[in-house]
Amino acid sequence: MTIFPCTLVFVDADAGRSPNSSSKDPLSYVDQAVGLNRSLVQAGMPRLTIFTNSPEQVEARLKSFEPNSHAAVQQLVMTIQLPKATPFYGAHFKLDLMDQLARTLPDDTLMLLLDADIVAVRPLNDDLITRCAEAGIGIFDISDQLFSAYGFASVINDLELVANRRLRNPRWYGGEFMLATPHTLALVVSRARECYERYLQESHRLLHHGDETFVSAALNTLADEGQGMVEVGAWQAIGRHWAGNCYRNLAWFRSCSLVHLPAGKGLLQRQSHRATFVPVRFWRDVLIAHWLWRGRLAIKRVRNSLLASVQKKPIAPTPRSAR
Repeated sequence: MTIFPCTLVFVDADAGRSPNSSSKDPLSYVDQAVGLNRSLVQAGMPRLTIFTNSPEQVEARLKSFEPNSHAAVQQLVMTIQLPKATPFYGAHFKLDLMDQLARTLPDDTLMLLLDADIVAVRPLNDDLITRCAEAGIGIFDISDQLFSAYGFASVINDLELVANRRLRNPRWYGGEFMLATPHTLALVVSRARECYERYLQESHRLLHHGDETFVSAALNTLADEGQGMVEVGAWQAIGRHWAGNCYRNLAWFRSCSLVHLPAGKGLLQRQSHRATFVPVRFWRDVLIAHWLWRGRLAIKRVRNSLLASVQKKPIAPTPRSAR
């Protein structure tokens, strides 16, 4: 089996920015995709393909980079319609990308869908690729992060609302990684479109918005019906790292094939404007950003502690005026 790395770059200046992005440039994701493509090639994996609603703008942006850094570009066939104010608006169109590839990829090819704010450090494990091909799909389970951050009850409520059923073992899957055969991908797309309709209907009741909500709901229903799935996080195929967060030691991420930096888009954009991808330089920048955020969080905790102690301090009575 061969793999087909791809990413979505949705360009719409009128849509709201991702909550995890501070850039006002709608083409900043192209820069991140350049960095991802460089790192994939450096790691010995196939070149990236960018699917986009605006190939002309993406191609124009790519011309500002060296030709050997260019990813392939394909027109995205869009069917989804939703309000542009929806959080993570552009990410919803991953469903259209998945649908397009389910219909066009050769049977001996696995789609490797990645977010643009990812870096490849080393190739994916060959045994993992084989197991994903046999099962039909490999996905990234981040339930431990979501359940602890938002409470398991609220996360499960969102999943079961969108799935429209009770789930046996509710899990939340990260949208930054999916490795799937065309056949299984078609099954996921069909179920995800059903969940997407309920997602729109129940949107006002949901805590979480974006493609992860309805795709995770779809994957849960398929798992309940016997669809095999490989959880790739345990294989360290990918890790999601937030600067300053000690959820996992940085050494763990160094052993991953791919590293996702959802809050490190600025760092990745700066990396993309360097001529080559150098892993040592990348990890140095990640380490610096990590400890800067650790310092900020420590200062914030001290400040909040001082404010709390001042607010709890009893107010001394006003002395009586001398008679």
